[in-house]
Amino acid sequence: MMKFFFFILACLLSVPATGAAEDSLPLAAAICVNKAQHLYQTGEIQKGIDLLESFRDKGKGLEPEAVREKGYTHYYVLFLLGNFYLTLDQDSIEGKKDPAVPDPLRRASECYRDSVARNPSFSPAWLNLAKCRYEMEEYGQAGIAFEQGYNTSEPPKPIYLYYAAVCHFQANAAQKALDIFSRLIQTHPQAVPLAWKEVLVNILFSLDRFKQALPVIEELARQTDIKKRKKWQEILLHQYLSLGMAQKALAYAEFLTKTDLLEPKWWKALCHIHLNSNRIKQGLTALIIYGYLTPMTPEEQLLAADLYLSLDVPGQACKIYENALDKNRKPELILKAGQASLMAHDPERALAWIEKGLSLGSDDRLLKLKARIMYTREEYARAAEIYEKILAKKPVKGKNHSSTQDSALGETWLMLGYSAMNCGQYPQARNAFEHALGYKKYKKQARSALSRVKTRKKNPVKKEK
Repeated sequence: MMKFFFFILACLLSVPATGAAEDSLPLAAAICVNKAQHLYQTGEIQKGIDLLESFRDKGKGLEPEAVREKGYTHYYVLFLLGNFYLTLDQDSIEGKKDPAVPDPLRRASECYRDSVARNPSFSPAWLNLAKCRYEMEEYGQAGIAFEQGYNTSEPPKPIYLYYAAVCHFQANAAQKALDIFSRLIQTHPQAVPLAWKEVLVNILFSLDRFKQALPVIEELARQTDIKKRKKWQEILLHQYLSLGMAQKALAYAEFLTKTDLLEPKWWKALCHIHLNSNRIKQGLTALIIYGYLTPMTPEEQLLAADLYLSLDVPGQACKIYENALDKNRKPELILKAGQASLMAHDPERALAWIEKGLSLGSDDRLLKLKARIMYTREEYARAAEIYEKILAKKPVKGKNHSSTQDSALGETWLMLGYSAMNCGQYPQARNAFEHALGYKKYKKQARSALSRVKTRKKNPVKKEK
């Protein structure tokens, strides 16, 4: 954008004095302007400024009619003076600052402001005023000046409206920016390049108008050059998901994996889309392909293991969990490794992991898994001992529990009852089943088991499962 500003300046400096405005310059002003332009062309800009300033000062104290007759404050004189100051400002940016002019940019701005005050239809002064305002970070005023530059230019150039919208957006006036952008699109529908539409998306996002931005994003995702296209494809896919357009998101992700097969991010996105809709098998398939294209992070590997486990493929899950445990012995991972080993019909391996976990500290989840293995192996006394150990740390509650935590506790009481009953410890079994009655989820099972305990003799007749 700034390159274009300097292009405006360069062109305007060469505008002939007699053709720059509707009313011609008075003779005295024309002579002064010609001398000043010659000084500019020979690089003596400060002398040109001094000449124009001296000419303007001659009008001080004179009657307005006399000032107009000589052209001391003619809008083109002020405009040219602004151009000279603006050139000095550019020189200061390039390291050629003239200490005699402390703030050339502000002086240029004042000259352009006075120029358009005398001739509001003079577009070049509006545009250079816009540049000054922008450089001084007065973005709202810059936007207004660009609008006026557009309104007074012949023919009107769409880019001035675009600059106006950008300036208002930078001034945190997003609605004003959108209004101007809408005018731009309505007035010049064929003159809005894709680069400008990127700004439009940012404006719409800042106003939370995500659905309104969607057609623009779709166009950018289709038509931008290859370097930018992936960024807009990602944004579009994210918007489909954010707006709850699940089918659109799925179709678009599948399209991306087919048209850009070797891009890992599309497979990762497709995986999460499937998982969000509980399509576990499809999600795992996409994740596996993603893993072939790029190394998975530890978190992604564990996600794959969890998916394998949920799909009853415990062997693959075991390998991943155990690889992860080589670097990190977290109780959560040890528990999963034990569960996966048990599902793979390898209770000895499961017990080995459980013991490793328990050596790091007591963990009820590991204890419950160990008790489950003992119960499955018909080692009921050992199972009962472990269940008792778990319950010994829990406060005894009243009846009718329904939370998830209470439900897990109810299952422990129930399993303690079964374990005790199967090894002939009927008083212990009765006590456990009576506690299990207080948990809604296990009430029916506990009542049935309790009725059987009451009819049993000391020695068990049938083992309960």
